[in-house]
Amino acid sequence: MDFSEITIETDRLAFPALTAGDGPVVVCWHGFPDHPASFGPLAERLVAAGRRVVAPFLRGHHPATADAMRYADALTLAADAAAVAAALSADGVDMIGHDIGAGMVGRVLAAWPQRVRRAVTMAVPPPANLGGSLFAEPAQLQRFFYMWLFQVPGVAEAVLAKDRSLVDYLWATWSPGLTGIGAHRAVVHELYGDARLAANALRIYRGNFDTSLHDPELASLAATTEAVASLPMLVLAGADDGCIPPALFADARSGLAAGSRVEVLPGAGHFMHVERPDEVARLVLEWFTPGE
Repeated sequence: MDFSEITIETDRLAFPALTAGDGPVVVCWHGFPDHPASFGPLAERLVAAGRRVVAPFLRGHHPATADAMRYADALTLAADAAAVAAALSADGVDMIGHDIGAGMVGRVLAAWPQRVRRAVTMAVPPPANLGGSLFAEPAQLQRFFYMWLFQVPGVAEAVLAKDRSLVDYLWATWSPGLTGIGAHRAVVHELYGDARLAANALRIYRGNFDTSLHDPELASLAATTEAVASLPMLVLAGADDGCIPPALFADARSGLAAGSRVEVLPGAGHFMHVERPDEVARLVLEWFTPGE
């Protein structure tokens, strides 16, 4: 996919982003360890269907915002997504979130529903479900080993700086059937090869537990963002996901508004938008254009 790079000026930050196509806007938020360009296969199909795809870099994940990571909590990232949506359209945008981006989109839908037309999340259950079985099952705690590693200052930085083999390991175990990812591997390695950007990614994971990384001005929104959103959402899970397996989406509907859907994609892992772009694009477009 041939993306152009733009800067989205918001009242919070100027966000670098990749974009392609014309038409109604679809904002795609990436996660870890990833890069906006990984949305390329999905973007190609959405652009062909008459959409404009905008894939921003998470705060602190581009050289232009490397020093803009004072706070790294989930609310900060969600507020960023709401601000980007407001800057792109006064009438709201369609949103797709993968991994960390899934939590962002779910929280925007709960706290700033006017910024969203339709929402899709991939690979992570909705925010209202995240405090339950996701951290109660020993096998899942083992899958989350990287989260615990990332809490150790110095060690985590050294592991990411060494050779990005941890990044390759996570991709391989989270999407065991995925092959031919040389181009994706290159851009992801380049991003986390910048020590400043890698450190910012670690701050997001530390922000899950370290309240000094939480923006106090957003704290009052927590009760809203962690509750069930008022609008429906499409949640996609990969049947072969080695990070968060589909069994942990079994209760996802309890964290979703009426009219939501949960779909498990056979033959797909965590990076389903790279592995199964045709199927993901079909489900996304059906959700974005109900009845057509």
